[in-house]
Amino acid sequence: NNIEIYIGLKPVSEWSSASNRYELQEKMERSLEEFPGLLLNFSQPIATRVDELLSGVKAQLAIKLFGPELDVLATKGQEIEAAIKSIDGARDVALEQIAGEAQLVVKPNRQKLSRFGLSVVDIMEVVRDGIGGVEAGQIINGNERYDIYVRIEEEYRRNKEAISDIRIQSPTGAWVRLGDVATVSFESGPPQVRRDDVQRRVVIQANVQNRDMGSVVADIRKVIAEKVDLPSGYSVAIGGQFESQQRAQNRLAIVVPLSLALIALLLYFAFGSVGQAMLILVNVPLAVIGGVFSLYISDQYLSVPSSVGFITLFGVAVLNGVVMVESINQRIKDGLEASKAVFEGATSRLRPVLMTAITSALGLIPMLMSNGVGAEIQRPLASVIVGGLVTATLLTLFVLPVLYSWFSRKKIKELSR
Repeated sequence: NNIEIYIGLKPVSEWSSASNRYELQEKMERSLEEFPGLLLNFSQPIATRVDELLSGVKAQLAIKLFGPELDVLATKGQEIEAAIKSIDGARDVALEQIAGEAQLVVKPNRQKLSRFGLSVVDIMEVVRDGIGGVEAGQIINGNERYDIYVRIEEEYRRNKEAISDIRIQSPTGAWVRLGDVATVSFESGPPQVRRDDVQRRVVIQANVQNRDMGSVVADIRKVIAEKVDLPSGYSVAIGGQFESQQRAQNRLAIVVPLSLALIALLLYFAFGSVGQAMLILVNVPLAVIGGVFSLYISDQYLSVPSSVGFITLFGVAVLNGVVMVESINQRIKDGLEASKAVFEGATSRLRPVLMTAITSALGLIPMLMSNGVGAEIQRPLASVIVGGLVTATLLTLFVLPVLYSWFSRKKIKELSR
């Protein structure tokens, strides 16, 4: 059974028992631990739906164990669950329920059946129709239709003894008890058998808290390799948000270099010089320095939102370089010496470059300081851009003028003619 409880929360400033969401979750979890058999998972409605669409479980990570035997899957799944619980940052670790479903099991004794001239089909028909029921017709009430099922009265199928006492007529006319030709028992079995790619599997779900998902997944793989001995034919795969994150990062590994290549191409068309295009692209590593440092001091990690922030930062940094180089080129074209043109061009662009950086940074301050819903996406993006703007702006005003003459020798000669 699956129960979802939605709780509407007051603003954090009005809370009296906890100071943040994670502390509140811990207190709720401790209160609910007194009920055995519950697998608890705390999330938000939209996040839960997204997680379920990604991996089939309502958690950020789905550690899937594949193999042929359900008993082995259950045993090894419990070992993996215990191993993952020891990892720092892994929360709400739980193995899905794969046992505990009461099942009626009827095992025919073929030797006894043959003595009375009965077959396995005769036994199964009695069990199917007498206990499960057989359709005998329909009741029509206007536009509504209801099937009529006929089966043995409840007192004759209430328990194992009553079911064993069901009578079956043999082809010779003799009446035989079901318990005389078959073993009747109630056994615990799996509620359902799940498969991925035609392989049986069980899932250990987990959420990630106070750590980046990549390092938690690396630790999960490490502890499984060290502490869980998987038999031949059994394998582990990790899905959920991590799988989606990996796909996004693989795309970014193509998009980022392609973006830089297109920027370089446009710069070459704009300035007609490979050297000056490379000079402006020097701003990119200068911007990366600030972005990485900002993530480090804010105790954040490289993620998809922060990667998108780096792409945005590259554009702003290149724009500052374009403004600076164009200003210097114009002064050389007007007849000034290279050194004087560099100095005047840099000082004249000081205010525009600083104003661009300051206004962009101030606009991102609300995202940088956010701590509510969506902060896990907004803060890395804003941190990268703000930190990168600081270093890119300061270094652009000093490094770019210094390197201008070295990168623009041919261009200076062309402009001086």
